[in-house]
Amino acid sequence: MAYAAVKFADACLRALKGEADIVQCAYVDSQVTELPFFASKVRLGRNGVEEFFPLGPLSDYERASLEKAKKELATSVEKGVSFIRK
Repeated sequence: MAYAAVKFADACLRALKGEADIVQCAYVDSQVTELPFFASKVRLGRNGVEEFFPLGPLSDYERASLEKAKKELATSVEKGVSFIRK
């Protein structure tokens, strides 16, 4: 986990310096799904996330797994948003 955080931080710093076409996975405020936050591929730039990539084609198994994951994630997102609002 620590390696992923270091890799993402490095990508963010490179993007802030103006390096182009930096694509990373990030758990961010997103419109990729109906959830307010979701992890997906994004393009980073000087202003942060500049582009969200869609999920792309999914198999029936992947769609079912995604729906199950979104139910679990929705609960976590609600808890996190509630915590921040307090």
